[in-house]
Amino acid sequence: MNILLYDMGSYTQGDLIYCLERQGCHCKNLMYKFRNIYEDDFFERKFSMELTEHQYDFVMSTNFHPMVAKLCHKFHKKYISWIYDSPINTTRMEYYQYPTNYIFLFDRLDTEHLCKSGVEHAYHMPLAVNTERIRKLIISQADKKRYGSEISFIGQLYDSFLPQFLSAQNEYTKGYINALVEAQLRVYGYNFIEEMITDDFSTQMDEYFSRFQIKFDTNNKEELIRNINKQVTRTERLILLNMLGRAHQVTYYSNSKSESLNHLIYNGTAHYFTEMPKIFRCSKLNLNPTLKSIQSGIPLRALDILGCGGALLSNWQPELAEYFTDGEDVILYEGIEDALYKADYYLKHDEKREEIARNGYEKVVSEFSYPPKIAAIFQKAGVL
Repeated sequence: MNILLYDMGSYTQGDLIYCLERQGCHCKNLMYKFRNIYEDDFFERKFSMELTEHQYDFVMSTNFHPMVAKLCHKFHKKYISWIYDSPINTTRMEYYQYPTNYIFLFDRLDTEHLCKSGVEHAYHMPLAVNTERIRKLIISQADKKRYGSEISFIGQLYDSFLPQFLSAQNEYTKGYINALVEAQLRVYGYNFIEEMITDDFSTQMDEYFSRFQIKFDTNNKEELIRNINKQVTRTERLILLNMLGRAHQVTYYSNSKSESLNHLIYNGTAHYFTEMPKIFRCSKLNLNPTLKSIQSGIPLRALDILGCGGALLSNWQPELAEYFTDGEDVILYEGIEDALYKADYYLKHDEKREEIARNGYEKVVSEFSYPPKIAAIFQKAGVL
């Protein structure tokens, strides 16, 4: 098969190309960053020329890109997208509804949402890990010394605009949203933020801004929900890291440093290909609290940890609990106190923790590697 790949800079693109070519596909990778995801004259000319002058069986990308969808529809070419972000941007639903689209989402609830919105070809497809690449990784003694830790965390602390946003609101609104954040912090496996931010409530907030001539770019209800979820995630991550760091050696890698975590080891950011796998492998536990906007699916970071042979300590998540077993191949917590207890327990029981890491790795190799996922995608899209 001859495939045109669009690449916006995804760090999984290399693994996707590697696995496609291993299966006999010929791939051309077109990398471009949009100035406007809906209108870009230069990209339209470039992409149209590519589809006109060359014969491709279909177009494929990681994540969904409206301009690619529009042009594939124009040229009657199937467009396969495999989405690893959540939530997806659905402010312009017409781009999702082209019959030439075949959209695969890692989050089951996002998939159901698209289907209910009239998208003809939307399918649930968990993400994958290139375990062949990771298997070639060599861990030296120097690596063990450099990257070893009782608990490691790699990820964003998620700065949210919510505090600034609420500073310009009335006391009722502040109290309501702060209560939502506090309540969501205590609930795992179900996100109720979206249903609690009604259209009327969102409109009242916009009217309050207008009345006092306050300029604040909240964009829309979707953006407000996204920032509330970021605030919940940030709060949970800071609490967990803070409390775990008072009992254990905790190292965190992030694009920002928090003053509240000065008792932890901060090591800046970690390179996805050269450093992250070594950190996952050399750490006794790898903490991964899921971004709260991911309501159901298994985030890529969780699979990365397991695919590197690391022991995953994650919040309870519907699809994690569906595909993996707590205490056998992953370690799942149902609250902050449970996370602290399980971290302490498994750091004291090396053999059990190491067995869980081995089991998790074996399950990822057998069920979450690229070849079977790609085959399933191609079969659903009718390109096999």
